[in-house]
Amino acid sequence: MPDAEEWILALGLRPVSDDPNDSAIPDAVLNGPSLSLTAKALYALVLSTQGRPLNPFEDAFEDSKDIHAAIDELVAAGLVVRTTKQ
Repeated sequence: MPDAEEWILALGLRPVSDDPNDSAIPDAVLNGPSLSLTAKALYALVLSTQGRPLNPFEDAFEDSKDIHAAIDELVAAGLVVRTTKQ
């Protein structure tokens, strides 16, 4: 069990593929200057779950305060929401 737990889920419409290993990340997110590299990487991880909630603290090497900051950035940008484990 991870030290911290906070479940997040991607918001909004995004391209979908029949291939479960394909997750398109919008260029506006990857190239946008308003998100840190950590937040961009976390968003890519969230999209890879294809709609399932994610606890980014599970198996993470990063410091929990950096993960919390990345979550806050993504929530403020309207890209993810906090949710409960489903």
